[in-house]
Amino acid sequence: MRRHIHVPSLRAGLVSAIGLGLLGGCSLSSTPNYYTLSTTTKMTQSAALRVIEVLPVSLPDRLDRVQMVIQDPAGQAKILDLQRWTSTLSSELHDGLSSSLQQQLGAVDRYSSGMATTQPVYRIGANFSHFDLYGHSLIGGKMSGDTIDVAVTWTINRLESSITDAAAKGAAPRPQLACRMSFHLDADAITSTGMSRTIALSRQAMNKVSTAVAASVISYEGGAKPVDAVCI
Repeated sequence: MRRHIHVPSLRAGLVSAIGLGLLGGCSLSSTPNYYTLSTTTKMTQSAALRVIEVLPVSLPDRLDRVQMVIQDPAGQAKILDLQRWTSTLSSELHDGLSSSLQQQLGAVDRYSSGMATTQPVYRIGANFSHFDLYGHSLIGGKMSGDTIDVAVTWTINRLESSITDAAAKGAAPRPQLACRMSFHLDADAITSTGMSRTIALSRQAMNKVSTAVAASVISYEGGAKPVDAVCI
């Protein structure tokens, strides 16, 4: 007696086996790693609290993404899908600048806190035309950001509309301060490897920018703090 094979059942079993195989392959895929440029802000208890307002940072579209972008020596950009910022790079730069300025200036950022104040507010707007990481070596299968090029401009405006002092009301508005700086850093002094080296270099660059911005705020309000930037 001839036995007949039920083809639909065989086909269904084959599809199920392929499906399980694909699910098994997906379970082996790598999980993205996430990094940030911002630091924990320690609120100051000083009576001379400054109020700042750090506006959203401007950044070229080629860099403004969650995935890290690293260029090789030939100038080819590599998007590292498994190495990501916790938010877009423009948001990381904004949060990193805000948290660092709050620490260095003993300030609170009104933009992020939403606080109301009768004090003068220093409104800061930053535009990064370059925040470019370059990798010149492969360590552990991951590209290492060995150098970084940064070019940034920023403006400072003092908002005094809420000041109640009678003498200040009649004073002429203070002109805007505009500054710019550009620099190149390498990671020769950084002992970590792989992406830890890249993040350390990025934070080093962010700290250099925020230190210059903080100095320009102090200089703008009449202090003698030297600024590592060109300001007009």
